[in-house]
Amino acid sequence: MIQVITCTLCLTHDCTLRCKYCYAGRKYRHAMTRETAQKAIDISLAEAKRVGRGLDLSFFGGEPLLEWELLQWCFEYLESHEEGLIVQPRYGITTNGTLLTPERLEWMAERDFLIGISIDGSPTMHNTNRCYADGQGSHEAVARAVALLDKHPTIRTKAICVVTPNNVQYLAEGVEWLAAHFHKEIGLNIDYWSNWNDEQFDTLSEQYNLVAARVLQSYREGTPIKLSNIEHKILSHIQSSESHTDCVKCTIGEREIGVSVDGNFFPCSRLVGVGDEPELNFGNVKDGINRARQEWIIANRGNTTPACKLCELRARCLNSCGCTNHAASGFINQVSPFLCCSEKLFIETADSLAEILYAEQNPHFLERFYHEHSVGY
Repeated sequence: MIQVITCTLCLTHDCTLRCKYCYAGRKYRHAMTRETAQKAIDISLAEAKRVGRGLDLSFFGGEPLLEWELLQWCFEYLESHEEGLIVQPRYGITTNGTLLTPERLEWMAERDFLIGISIDGSPTMHNTNRCYADGQGSHEAVARAVALLDKHPTIRTKAICVVTPNNVQYLAEGVEWLAAHFHKEIGLNIDYWSNWNDEQFDTLSEQYNLVAARVLQSYREGTPIKLSNIEHKILSHIQSSESHTDCVKCTIGEREIGVSVDGNFFPCSRLVGVGDEPELNFGNVKDGINRARQEWIIANRGNTTPACKLCELRARCLNSCGCTNHAASGFINQVSPFLCCSEKLFIETADSLAEILYAEQNPHFLERFYHEHSVGY
């Protein structure tokens, strides 16, 4: 597989919503200029060519569809300057869906965009956090966008459902709604920025087991729910059994340039925020990549938590994910107790599900995960 660098442009600080858990900073009218976008793309192109990698371009925010004309311009600019890359660029966007129209969807589908749409499951789960500025829930508007995506035959898309301490009690209900209305990949993003107490974790455990039971049922019925959290953990078992390497090792500092509205560089889009975190900044569009800062991030990434080195699940866990660690512990290389407990929950739940389906020789399970694999649970 050809490795790529992803340039993620945070096009605006503004947003149509005011989600209670948002980690992207204060929402206000401040958009990236065309000059900043061009310089960021130029620097990312030069970096991809320097290290012999491809380049993906992704759009983030705020709500990037607020800057639709700038997004289109960035696409055209990269398309006209891609000469010298080892593969053609790929494109992606993360959107809340409130500004998605059939025309915009068609434009992105023709250009093979990967569209990540944020929807927190059922109306009750979603509207707990994802509200307009006046406090009104946004589920109805986002559900219309989900319907557009689900009916489009060729679009690459994923539903992003954020699980927080104050909506976790609706998790199973939320996945059930998504399974009924969105027949493509579903991802559960745990809110690691919040402080989870023991009671909330117990609720997460109960709800996640209900989700796993529903996924098991879907395989037995021949209509598998494509829940990436469970699928990734099952694949991590297969891959770690085959290669005996850390199959979820984070490469923070090398694979992504997250660009703030003002043109500052960060090693992951989830770490950009309002673009003023000095510890994680490694350059800007004016001065280019700060190699000393980049090397510091690379040297300090990973996991320095002593207990993790003795854990038999370490090769299948997010313990080295820099942005997740930073969200949960404040450091890119230290694991929080909640991250440890939640990852154990997700791995053990996935393994229990997979063991049942493997023992039953479920044809949909075997087709999805094994093909020519001979590794058993």
